[in-house]
Amino acid sequence: MIIYCCQDLIFATKIRSTAEVLGVNSRPVRNPKMLRQRLDCVDDGKENDPVNALMVDLDTGEDGLILIDLVKAENANISVVAFGSHVKSDMLQNARDRGADFVMPRSAFTASLPQLLERFSSGPVA
Repeated sequence: MIIYCCQDLIFATKIRSTAEVLGVNSRPVRNPKMLRQRLDCVDDGKENDPVNALMVDLDTGEDGLILIDLVKAENANISVVAFGSHVKSDMLQNARDRGADFVMPRSAFTASLPQLLERFSSGPVA
C-alpha cells in the first residue's frame, strides 16, 4: 500500500485517482496518529496491506518532515517520495537530510506519478 500526505486537495485527488486507475492500493495520512495506524496495518479497525511507500507534499511544512522522520524510524526500507515547489530548495534539502529516498519538484512528481505508483505497488524500492 502507498500512503500519501498532501495539503493540496488537487494533488491528493491526483494521487488517489491515478492509483485507482492503476489498481494500486493507496490511503491518505494527515497526521502522526493516522500514520501509526497505516504502519500498524489497521485502517478504521480493519486490517490493510503493509505500507510500501510514503508520498509527502512538502507544502505541509514541518508536519510533512515529521512524517518522514516517523516512517524512517519505523522502517527504513519504506520508500519516501517528497515533492514540493522547485523554489523551496531548503525544504527539498531538508527532506533529503531526513531520509527521503526521492526528492523532486512538483512538476517532476506529476510527470512521473504513474511510474512511481507502479514502482512502489509491489514493495519498497531502495
